[in-house]
Order: sequence, then structure tokens, then C-alpha cells
Amino acid sequence: MRLLPIAAACALTALTATPAAAALPPNYQRLAELRAVLALPEVGRAFDLEPIERIEYAARDLYRLSAGRCHLDVRIVDLPTPRNVVGARRFEARAGRRICRR
Repeated sequence: MRLLPIAAACALTALTATPAAAALPPNYQRLAELRAVLALPEVGRAFDLEPIERIEYAARDLYRLSAGRCHLDVRIVDLPTPRNVVGARRFEARAGRRICRR
């Protein structure tokens, strides 16, 4: 009779001791996205000699980097997540084409 409560307590302890990934607060999520955008090799190649003057949050999951007469859009794309995993958003940044005004 004592075995059942002990087994239940052990099972409850095992369930609560497993690590869980939590979603980031919005300000930290935005910072993680900006870091991913700036870490792209395409961004470095697009603005080789010009310093980036402005980074705009153009729309949800879309950033626009500007330097001089040129700009580059970078989109945040969700990565597939395993079904049983709940928590932090998995994503990667993908650069578009560099566009320059005349």
C-alpha cells in the first residue's frame, strides 16, 4: 500500500525536473532577430565599404537595412519545430537582393 504513493511522488518529481524551453519576451526576441540579421554574410557583402546607416523593422519578420542609396531586405523565416517541443521560436534570417536608387 505504501508503494503507490512513493511511486506517484517519484513520477511527479521526474516530470517537474525535466528542462523546458520557454518563449523569449518580445524585447529579447527582437534582439535575437537583429543579431541573426547582422550575422548574415550577405549583409557584409551587400554593404562592403558603406556603413549601415539605418535598420528598420519594416513589417512583422521583415527588416530593412539601408546605407547610402542602397537597401537590403532581410526576412525572418520560421524553422520547423518537432511536434512535442514547445517554447522558444526557431528561426533563421534570409537576405533578399540589394536594391539601389539612381
